Amino acid sequence: MSISTMPATTTEIAPSDWGTSTELLPHEADNLATIATVAPLWSTRDVPSLLEHYADDIVWRNVAMDEVYDGKEAVKAFLDRLFVALPDITLEITLRVPRGKYVTEEYILRGTHLGPMFGLPATGRSVELRVMSLLELRDGKMKEDHFYFDVATAMRQMGYFPEPSAAYKLPGRVVLGLVSRVIRRRSR
Repeated sequence: MSISTMPATTTEIAPSDWGTSTELLPHEADNLATIATVAPLWSTRDVPSLLEHYADDIVWRNVAMDEVYDGKEAVKAFLDRLFVALPDITLEITLRVPRGKYVTEEYILRGTHLGPMFGLPATGRSVELRVMSLLELRDGKMKEDHFYFDVATAMRQMGYFPEPSAAYKLPGRVVLGLVSRVIRRRSR
């Protein structure tokens, strides 16, 4: 079996469109198959089925929020909160690369902010989070996941942060100047 970095979508892409990287080792093929089984479960929000693919001692490292979810119960609690925050969540894999005991994925989470997220009340706005995840697998189950996303972009989409272009306009420069003064005073 040959492998490459091909998007995992429902649309078939010919191998000539994405190229061949190298032959997969048997455990790499198994890891890739596990991950391919998990991705569709996100859109169904089926937490028990998702958790079946995690080792009992799973560790999720939410690098963006500086949080660690240790064990299935902690991961379940995170997923429950996420699926309340974005009840119409969908996941689109844009890149998947298996190597050794790892699978790296780039994906887009989309949903409507209809419940508390990051401790903030719902805004009813659409959110599109581009996420990068490095997964370690063991015996066909996910053992560890380090995932990264841009919190500032998420906050902006939810309406809590201004657009970056606001810094170029007079009102934005005034507000940011005041915020800068407060930050400098606190750091003394």
